Amino acid sequence: MPFEISHDVLKKYEGNETRVIIPEGIREIADYAFYGAHAMEYISIPSSVKEIGTNAFYDCASLKEAVLPDSLFYLGSAAFGRCFDLKRVWLPDSLTSLPRIAFFQCERLEQIRLPETITRIGRACFEKCRSLHVIVLPETLRILEDNVFDECTQLEAVFLPENLEEIGNNVFIGCENLAEITLGKNVRKIGTGAFETGGSLKLNVPEGTEIRPQMLDNRWNMDWRTDTPSRLDEKKYLLHDSYIPSLRLNEWKPLSRVVLAVNYLETYRGPLENYETWIREHTQELLEMIVSSKRYEALNKALANNILDADLVQPYLYRINDRDEKAKLLEMSRNQKKKDDLLSMDLDDLF
Repeated sequence: MPFEISHDVLKKYEGNETRVIIPEGIREIADYAFYGAHAMEYISIPSSVKEIGTNAFYDCASLKEAVLPDSLFYLGSAAFGRCFDLKRVWLPDSLTSLPRIAFFQCERLEQIRLPETITRIGRACFEKCRSLHVIVLPETLRILEDNVFDECTQLEAVFLPENLEEIGNNVFIGCENLAEITLGKNVRKIGTGAFETGGSLKLNVPEGTEIRPQMLDNRWNMDWRTDTPSRLDEKKYLLHDSYIPSLRLNEWKPLSRVVLAVNYLETYRGPLENYETWIREHTQELLEMIVSSKRYEALNKALANNILDADLVQPYLYRINDRDEKAKLLEMSRNQKKKDDLLSMDLDDLF
């Protein structure tokens, strides 16, 4: 047998089979037991196994699937790290946490089943899992440690549970295809660079959860002296359809404030004084961004809700080439003026 076993502990595997069946009765798979078993494509782990050690299957480059038994209650750090061909993982209900770098650089990982018993996912657990498109996190999850989904470049959707409390540093860094993140009401800690996706992100934030510049990325520390709208990639760094009610605009550098204000108008749900005070004081900067970026929905809502005065908008209309948009804005501008005239007449009647 290619196994070295001592007291129900599988110490070392020294074979080169493509299919490996661990014998019944093994209680523990030791640290580094299958390290670098490049030929192995399939592993059968018996129901007697309770522990899988650190780096136990690290660099098993050809392993395609891992089904872990219901008896398992401990999974060591980097247990399946650099298993490049690993496509599917089934995790049992007996696990309550995932360790750091458990599936680091499993570049072909497409499916993973996370049980409704997991409360913590360790640092860089799924870093560089570049084939992962969707992941549903369990409702029991409380903590995402640093870099959990670092460079999961194909990740398009992640469903965060309502009970999530902590999001570590750089959790979604480099997830450039991630379209949307919705935070629950229980999130109380968000780390630096947590949402540094490098892509176009829709961010939905509940009332009372404050978003600060360092939670996004270095580009959100933009300054007019070093960055201009023409240098911005339209597909990156500009929030679209995001609802972020609680932030301190004075913490953000000038261009970032403009981007956030435009986004506020696009997703308008009612007046927020922290935004509207800034908009009244920086109307020209706001209109410049809206027109140059063709984000006309922001302008429509600003006129409809009397956040911007039609007379201030008028000089920018000639730069809008879209005839339908221009007609819509002109109509809204006229309607606003009619309302102002009627209000003025009513006031004259009163006095």
